[in-house]
Amino acid sequence: MKKRLLFLFATSFYIYSVSAQTKSIKKKSSEEKGVSVSAGVSIPVGDFSSTHLIGIGVDCSPTRHSFGKIKAKKTAFTYNGGLAYYFGKKETVSGYPYAYPGYFLIHTFCGVLYNPVKNGSVTLTAGPALGIYNGNTQFNIGSKLEVSYYISKKITIGPGIILMKESGADPLWAAAVKAILSL
Repeated sequence: MKKRLLFLFATSFYIYSVSAQTKSIKKKSSEEKGVSVSAGVSIPVGDFSSTHLIGIGVDCSPTRHSFGKIKAKKTAFTYNGGLAYYFGKKETVSGYPYAYPGYFLIHTFCGVLYNPVKNGSVTLTAGPALGIYNGNTQFNIGSKLEVSYYISKKITIGPGIILMKESGADPLWAAAVKAILSL
């Protein structure tokens, strides 16, 4: 009798441990996740071009919904963060040289990514930013409209338009060209 109870007890633990195992969950491909890092050149337009010459910037954003990957969605939510620096111009005023200070912009934008064709996308993002000019920091609202085209599986190029707006000031506009590397 004791042997039967011991056998029943040992068998019940074995059955319990076998039934407690979960099914293995198949992970999505690692190509669907990651980040993209972009670097570009911006040219100020409008009134902004009278005081600043050129800008350089870097951005970082997720790549899980990007086109050119395994199966991209037509539209997706996206976000990015980055910074840009616009070099000030030098000029002579009344015989004295004057150099406009540089303009530094730090932003975090979110918005929509649209994939109209297999190798191209359009991104519209907007959000808060910090503008630093001549030692003063000002809260900004900014926006970007960008078009991207994949020239390979991991490299994208494209133009864009950037809007920066501080309270009490006219909006600042810049046209940009950038290259993106998907990591």
